[in-house]
Amino acid sequence: MLNLIKLEIRRMNSGSVLLNFMLINVGIIGILLLLGLDSEAATEFLASPEDVMRLIELLVVAAFVINASVLLSNLIIEEFKNKTILVLFMYPINRKKLLLAKVLVISMLTFLFVIMSEIIVFSSFSAINNMYAPITVPLPTDLLADKIIHLIVTAVACAGMSLIPLFFGMIKYSVPATITSSILIIAILSSSFESGIGANLFSYTIIPIMLGIIGFVVANLVISRVVKRDF
Repeated sequence: MLNLIKLEIRRMNSGSVLLNFMLINVGIIGILLLLGLDSEAATEFLASPEDVMRLIELLVVAAFVINASVLLSNLIIEEFKNKTILVLFMYPINRKKLLLAKVLVISMLTFLFVIMSEIIVFSSFSAINNMYAPITVPLPTDLLADKIIHLIVTAVACAGMSLIPLFFGMIKYSVPATITSSILIIAILSSSFESGIGANLFSYTIIPIMLGIIGFVVANLVISRVVKRDF
């Protein structure tokens, strides 16, 4: 399995994946800076450092769940749609292991990207805020260290949750369905605002954790079903 994972990583366009990672981080930082254009709204919307942290977390998770759906489309959905997956199935290797390797690569990348992105975005925005104060809320550097356990749990949940779109994409080997379903998941999680950034479904840690578990289970069931098909 480890060799299959290494092979799948080598087959990926690493330059494009890293470029997307950097652009996503720049985009999230840009969104946070735009909040500073209206200081009154920013003060009301982000009343505490925890609110800023939750907003960063929500933006990061949203970005990388959608990014994972793009990777699922490129590495799995399109290969089935174009039947190029048949070339891999010709090798004397268990089909389920081949597909699990693809899923694990996407899941691991999502896990790493969520952790790295939250650290990069928070540290960068904290430094910018200390120099130029786009928002009036102070951002202590030790806040990230205090949230490290929560950050890891969120990243694991996101790694699983990002696999849910595989179910919808594999119904008719549809790339649009894969990406659209990831957007809908994020829309549902970030909805139900009542008062500030803390009043949405994602603020309840148990919800993304449950979705993460569902994602891992769904991916396993989809793969188990797919490998039994005749091509």
